Amino acid sequence: MVSDNEMKSQMIEARQELSVWKSRAEKAEEELTDVRALLEKAKPALPETAPMTLDPAITALLVLDLTNRCNDPSQVCSQIVGGVNNLVEKARKAGVLVIYTLIAGAKDTPQGGVWNGFNALPGEPVLAPDAYDKFDGGEIRGFLEKRGVKNVIVTGASSNFAVLYTSTTAARLYHYNVVIPVDGIIARTPYEGDYSVYQFTRLPGAAQYFSFTTLGGIEFKG
Repeated sequence: MVSDNEMKSQMIEARQELSVWKSRAEKAEEELTDVRALLEKAKPALPETAPMTLDPAITALLVLDLTNRCNDPSQVCSQIVGGVNNLVEKARKAGVLVIYTLIAGAKDTPQGGVWNGFNALPGEPVLAPDAYDKFDGGEIRGFLEKRGVKNVIVTGASSNFAVLYTSTTAARLYHYNVVIPVDGIIARTPYEGDYSVYQFTRLPGAAQYFSFTTLGGIEFKG
């Protein structure tokens, strides 16, 4: 049987231990706050977005690697296909050239075709360059030159792969006006997505060719 003195001693020890753990928790919270502040400070500065009106006769919409995998909610591209589809429909009505790309290694699989929600039309090219840069092989360039395209709207996934490399080539090598609707591209993590957009504003000799907007902020001349 525990005596009163022993019980009091145990209670004092428990209070002391609790005080120690409380102090450690407060210190950990302070350190976590400092880390959050450092991360926020290190976060890449993203460009401002603005609505824009484009000439449909010299504009193309690139839909990169938004395949039937996007039907799976665990795939991040599932979050943007609905919004991109709204832009696809608007572009079609305006007569804008719409081009889709596939992931080369998956193109012949059930999940590898153009996302079924787009209902891709027979005249809309579907290409599968075996590279992150979808200009590889020259097919996209050929379609754009044939139409006299000057503006390319780039949508799709992932921001830090197909979107990053394709958009960089479009701006740096071919000097297209590259329009990025920031809610029309996505990466596995917000950091990867934000840093990709940040990169576009820092590319030597190419940053001036980029404009940033939203899916709903794009209109076409009547």
